[in-house]
Order: sequence, then structure tokens, then C-alpha cells
Amino acid sequence: MKNILISATLLAVASSPTFAYELIDLGENIEPKAINYSGVVVGSSNTDQYPATAFRWSSGNALEVIDGTSANAVNDNGKIAGSTITGAFILDGNNYRDWDDHGAFGINQSGAVSGYSVGENPFQPRSLPYNPAILNGEIWNVFDIAGIYPRGTREGVYADRFILNDINDSGYAVGYKYRYGLTGSAAILIDPNITVNDLADVIYLPTPAGGSASDINNNNMIVGTTGSNSGTIPVTYSQAYFLDYNTNSLTILPTLEGGLRSAAYAVNDYNQVVGTSEAMVGTTTVNHAFLWNQADDTLVDLNGWAAEGWILSSATAINDNGDIVGTGTLNGVEHGFLLTFTLPNEPLPAPTDSDEDGYPNYQDNCIDKSNPDQTDTDGDGYGNICDADLNGDLTVDLSDFSSFRIVFATADPDADFNGDGTVDLTDFSLFRVMFGNPPGPSGLNP
Repeated sequence: MKNILISATLLAVASSPTFAYELIDLGENIEPKAINYSGVVVGSSNTDQYPATAFRWSSGNALEVIDGTSANAVNDNGKIAGSTITGAFILDGNNYRDWDDHGAFGINQSGAVSGYSVGENPFQPRSLPYNPAILNGEIWNVFDIAGIYPRGTREGVYADRFILNDINDSGYAVGYKYRYGLTGSAAILIDPNITVNDLADVIYLPTPAGGSASDINNNNMIVGTTGSNSGTIPVTYSQAYFLDYNTNSLTILPTLEGGLRSAAYAVNDYNQVVGTSEAMVGTTTVNHAFLWNQADDTLVDLNGWAAEGWILSSATAINDNGDIVGTGTLNGVEHGFLLTFTLPNEPLPAPTDSDEDGYPNYQDNCIDKSNPDQTDTDGDGYGNICDADLNGDLTVDLSDFSSFRIVFATADPDADFNGDGTVDLTDFSLFRVMFGNPPGPSGLNP
């Protein structure tokens, strides 16, 4: 009954500014990779150092360090799959196991783990092939299909590398394949109903310009990122996609306003997708975390629920409760975040728009002065209407007044604060109000 209530609520409100998220700071230099139904978060900590350190976090136990460089996946039973410097590990309760020359990136509810196994290259020790591999119980099922290839007379220069990023409860595994020594990649799927004996038994997904598959849910819905190709007309940009494997129906997700590139990292069983998208904020292209709802093809910028000082750059995972984890910056410093989904008893206000100019504060280059056109002629992130700092030293002072006098009665765009085409007495009145203060405030320069 709880699942039905949650799913209905998520589908009803995911496109609405009235749904509720509480932002939790997971800490500095934290990179969350996954979250399970109980709210256990795993990922990498100390990402400003080498090597990083795997972690597990929950509201009851806070952050716990795990022996490894990254915890990549956690199922609802709390079993974790991750990476070490030399390979992969599994943590099941207090039972820790690791393997050299393997990768472990996804885990389903029965504990099957998707990843890869490193093969051999007798000619070039760097150009090692990676075979797709799935751990069942204590045994890695390795599909020995990755080849090595010559370049001219030099043997073993190139090698196939298959990486399986995720596996669902039916055993379908997705990821990508590339060839070491060459550019480009292809999104792939291993079908449990097909015996994999050679390269032809791997399913190559119909994504533009190749790309990769990041996640697959229990409905066989796949998300990932397309490839890119600057040689096409128009240019093919890497973009987030949603693929219904049952019908082979591909949807390229929309980007946030002004963005060209995006990436999708996770999908829950209610076909809600999270990732990152370029967005144009003022005159600046930035990356913002997004939530996309397949039911109504609605894309939501998660920065509408960011606390002061935060920029949510990328959402990396979402569970079936609607809780989201990802990375961003807090006052310019890299942090991990958790957005916990709550069921509101009454409608909540939309993201704050203090000056009611149609731009929420986090996206408004003049928070306290209405400027629907968001004019910012010097491109410093402060709208003209609140930026009399003509020399860019972050204080409106006598030096700025001298500059203002020189351009008075001209069409100088930077000193035309009200945007009427002429630097006149109205602009002087605005200058007087701003004198002695910094420019802004601006949501683009928190």
C-alpha cells in the first residue's frame, strides 16, 4: 500500500513546483553514487585526494568508511558493490570480499553484480581487454568475448573493453563498450535469454553516435547518454536518453533552458530519471541537476529546492521513494547532497522569486529588483539594474562615479541601468541608490 501511495504521489507531483524536497548536506568532497529504498547512500569520499575512499551513509549512522575507493551500488538488502585500487569488492553485512582485475558497478535485489573481468594481452601489457562479467553468488560469470587487434605490424595495440554499469532483477545488464586506443563507445545490453559466446551475442542499443547505458530498471527501461559527433549537420551533442527496451522506443530527453548537452545516470521503477544538463543562467552556461518524469515528459531543475549558497550540478541516483543524491557546490566548494522526498500535507510554495520578475532567486541576476529581460551587458552575473560597479571591483564607489560621468548622456550599455538606450538622470538616480554597496544581490553569484 505504501508503494502504491508513493508511486501515485511521485507521478502526480514530479512536474509540479509544489512537491517537497529537503536538502541534506552529505559533506565536503563527497560523491554519492547510489541510494537504496531505505535511504542508505554509497559513493566516494575524499574525492580531492588520491585514492578516494568508499563510504556508506545513513541518517542513523552518518558516514562510515569502507575499504575501497568507491562504493558504486547498494541494493535494498544493504549489499554493496564497489571498486578498489586494483579491482572490485562486495560488502554484505560484515562479509567483505574483493577481487583483483575486476570491476563491480551495479547490483540487483538478489545480489547479482554487474561489471567486468580483465583479460590478457601477451603483446601489450597496457592494452588489456575487459570482458563483460556478472557475479552470481561466489562465482564470476565471465563472457570471454573481448578481442585484441593489431595496428599494422604491431600486435595487440587495440583491445575491446566491455563495462556493465547495472543489472536489473530479471538479469538484464547494461553498460558500454569501447576499443582501447580508439575514440568512441557504444551502449550495450546483455540479455539473460541469449547465450553470450561471441561479440554478435551482445545487444547494441540504438543510441545516436554510440554513447553508453548507465542504468536499467525492472521495467526494462534504460537510461544513459548518447555519443556526440561534430561532423554531422546539425552537430550531434551528447544528450540524456530514455530507451524502452521492450518496444525499442528511444526518447531523447529535453535539456534545461539554453542547454545543448546532458547526461542521464539513473532511473527508478516509476520511470523517473535523474542526471545533469547544461542550462543558460543569465549569460553563463552551467550544469544543473535534473529530474525527468516519463509519465508527462516533464523536466525539472532541482536547483529550485537548493538552499542558499548551493548549486546542484548533477543528480546521480534516485530510489523508489523519490529520494535523490548527487553532487554540487556549497559556497564554491564541492559537496555531496541528498534530496529527501516528502509527502506534503498541503501545497508548498514554488521556489522564491523575491522581485516577482519570473525568475526564481537562484536563477535571477538581480534578486531584489525586477528585471524580466535579465540584461547583463558586461556578463558578470549581475543584471544592469543592480550593477553600478562599472570597474568590476565589487564595490560601487567614486571610481565608478567617475566612469559614470564620462559616459553620461551617451548610449553606453553598461551604465544604462534601466535599459532605455540612454545614460540619463534616471540612471543617475539608480546609481545614487547603489553607491557604497556591492552589486546585486544575484543568484548567479551567491
